Amino acid sequence: MRFALSLLLFLLGYSTMVCADDHPRIREALTRLAPTLQIDSIRPSAMAGMYEVIAAGEVMYLSEDGTFLLQGRLIDTRTRTDVTADAEKRLRALALGKIGPEKRLSFEAKDPKHRVTIFTDVDCGYCRKLHQEIADYNRAGISVDYLFFPRAGLNSASFDKAAFIWCSDDRRQAMNQSMTAAGLAHTPASCAHPIGETLALGQRISKAGTPTILAADGSFLGGYQSAAELGKRLAALNTTAAP
Repeated sequence: MRFALSLLLFLLGYSTMVCADDHPRIREALTRLAPTLQIDSIRPSAMAGMYEVIAAGEVMYLSEDGTFLLQGRLIDTRTRTDVTADAEKRLRALALGKIGPEKRLSFEAKDPKHRVTIFTDVDCGYCRKLHQEIADYNRAGISVDYLFFPRAGLNSASFDKAAFIWCSDDRRQAMNQSMTAAGLAHTPASCAHPIGETLALGQRISKAGTPTILAADGSFLGGYQSAAELGKRLAALNTTAAP
């Protein structure tokens, strides 16, 4: 009962309804449960008689007639693969696609082969270690798009530092100086910035902390790793440098 109530309260926390597919029974069932639920996609699942629904940043499954709702991992016992993981990858790609280049701090490779998005925090030790090796990533052909994810949340020193970097005349230089052990003294942000938006996105899809590295197709690549290690993983995924 507690789970059912928490799920309902979670669903009711979203305020816009967007439907990408025409599945009236499922849409009607979800609308009865949570009238303001945002629905990103509805499609047949790998399990007969069930549909996969991506809504409010979560993956769930509904019966074809809309009567039953399941949350959890869907595993193909024949191949021992996590079917839900593929849906989550598409969810992340969809969410990242809504964040334009004007909200990213990019460090471009001269000869780009791959592109990754990294949720980063100025006060995260491994984020600093990663950024101190940013030239290695770029030399390996990996272009990096940073999205600021101050884990301490709004009204924190980490949030203020991220905003300060964004509002600096030279964001890359401010980032380089801030990601050292000494750091960089910051003043209150003096411009409009996307830190609140990227923080909310990180809370929604980056559940493993910082840094979180995502491939262009939404694949979760984990935390800090060397440029050589990351290059091998990206090559195996066959991703490209396209934004």
